Amino acid sequence: MTPPLLRIEDLAISIDSAHGGRQPILTDIDVTLHAGETLGIVGESGSGKSLLSLAVMGLLPPVAHATGRILLEGRDLLAMDEDTLCTVRGRSIGMIFQEPLTALNPAMTVGDQIAEGLVVQEGLSWRAARREAVTLLDRVRMPDAARLSRAYPHALSGGQRQRVGIAIALAMKPALMIADEPTTALDVTVQAEVLDILDDLTRDAGMALILVSHDLGVIARMCARTLVLYAGRRMEEGATREVLTAPLNPYTRGLLRAVPRRQAQGGRLLTIPGTVPSFAALPPGCCFSDRCPDVIAACHAGEPAWTPAASGRGVRCIRAHGEAAS
Repeated sequence: MTPPLLRIEDLAISIDSAHGGRQPILTDIDVTLHAGETLGIVGESGSGKSLLSLAVMGLLPPVAHATGRILLEGRDLLAMDEDTLCTVRGRSIGMIFQEPLTALNPAMTVGDQIAEGLVVQEGLSWRAARREAVTLLDRVRMPDAARLSRAYPHALSGGQRQRVGIAIALAMKPALMIADEPTTALDVTVQAEVLDILDDLTRDAGMALILVSHDLGVIARMCARTLVLYAGRRMEEGATREVLTAPLNPYTRGLLRAVPRRQAQGGRLLTIPGTVPSFAALPPGCCFSDRCPDVIAACHAGEPAWTPAASGRGVRCIRAHGEAAS
């Protein structure tokens, strides 16, 4: 069997606490991704989705500390120094950030920002790199690409800036693309166009894709597998169709019930009661127990272990496999 492109093993991330010591954030994260596969990561804000993406990119802030292993093509990213990571970013991993206006340099034209990586890492001349930048903007369906390559980020629309972000991530043909909420700030029409671009690029170039989103509709459209995170824990993973049609974890079911539906127009939207807890104040036992409609006394006794299920699925819930009677 072909070795996986990405293998995350027992990843845990903690941050320095203001009161001394370290506060655990992500725990017990295991992910396997092969070349050409698509993985969606979902969960409410504060679940750890973006932090996981930054860990894979080697962009964790100085206050964050990671243990475990993140193996990309067999090389452990967590064991690399910054100089080595700089050769991996762009060339092996590309990232599309949530808000392109803050990710782009306001003092450089967008064409030069695309060309910069090609000059630094590929050794192209600026003239050749700028020509390639226009080609990349054409590829991501930027209208009038040659003219707009000379524009600055503030002069472009949100959808155009996101296309620039995709072109930068695509420039050195990475094996893995990470897209962190790439359509959040876009209207529905532009969102569909950006998703079409990502779909075409991953299919045509054979790139693996990790798509972080709170939108289950986007995940259903784009991803073959889905990982559900809550309070820094894996709650469920499996084929997207199975996770969304037959969820094993009450949290996944809550997310699905909260999706707005046309037939409910004018009615009350369903929600998950309460809010995502602070990492420093998780409830005893299962981290979802204080919001779960199916909670029983055993849920408070200890945090449930991650349990593999049939067909490559997995779940963290004592009731999913009858380990406790109701």
